[in-house]
Amino acid sequence: MSLNTEPTPVPTGLPTTVLARQVGGPELARAVAADSPEQQGKAVSLLIGQVYESASPPLKARLLQRLVAPLGVLAAVAVAHGAFARIKLQTGWQDLQGLGPELQKISVDDVVALADRVQLLGTDALLRLADVIGKSPVLASSAAAALLMTLLIRSAQNSPPAED
Repeated sequence: MSLNTEPTPVPTGLPTTVLARQVGGPELARAVAADSPEQQGKAVSLLIGQVYESASPPLKARLLQRLVAPLGVLAAVAVAHGAFARIKLQTGWQDLQGLGPELQKISVDDVVALADRVQLLGTDALLRLADVIGKSPVLASSAAAALLMTLLIRSAQNSPPAED
């Protein structure tokens, strides 16, 4: 009996779709598999929310710093009833560790809305999250973070280069 040593072709997107279903259910799986950039963006936002939810308070602060950094105060006011603008004005995002009670008020839905807003600025704004996720063994080992990183890299590869 001879063994087949030829690789078995795997349909494009199948592993990410399966992982998305395990991480976030059918809604996330549909968004990941969708062809439209809007649906892909929604998947990225939902994953950012899941990664935020599972992060420790110091990591939550770093994730928020990266997400809010590209926004002006006016854009921050438009998200989550101004929660991010209040924090940005209070601290300038320099010392979020000292704002434990304020950070606890930020919900996953607020972070998803923030991620939606940041995506309007382009892929580069979200790629800043890769640094935070990659430096945290706990976050980097989660399925949601792995899927998020995959989608961010795929999005960066498909976006046109920034003009100087």
